[in-house]
Amino acid sequence: MTIAIPVKTLSINPTIASLFANAKFFAYSRDGELGIEKMEEERGRDVARTLIAQNIDILITSQLGFKPFVLLKSYGIQIYFAGVEELTAADLLNQFHAGALVEVTPENFGTLLD
Repeated sequence: MTIAIPVKTLSINPTIASLFANAKFFAYSRDGELGIEKMEEERGRDVARTLIAQNIDILITSQLGFKPFVLLKSYGIQIYFAGVEELTAADLLNQFHAGALVEVTPENFGTLLD
């Protein structure tokens, strides 16, 4: 399972980026290993296409536009709301594995992410 999180910096344990489309880096948890990669794309749908090409299974984010949301969901990617606090990637992964994050659906999208 691959989990992606938009983050602010290329550091050991970066904090989540507040805007999905403007994130310069993404943290990826692949088989329990956390790595950070630079994101070259700067538009929401282009970032979503890059994540799809990388075969992610789950996105954890605090903000996401409607068009990238629909695109990611059409590929079966689960999206979870990170909340409004500026947490680290490790903290968010721990919350995800503990079942503490809310999955974003078409029904709650407008309340959580828009």
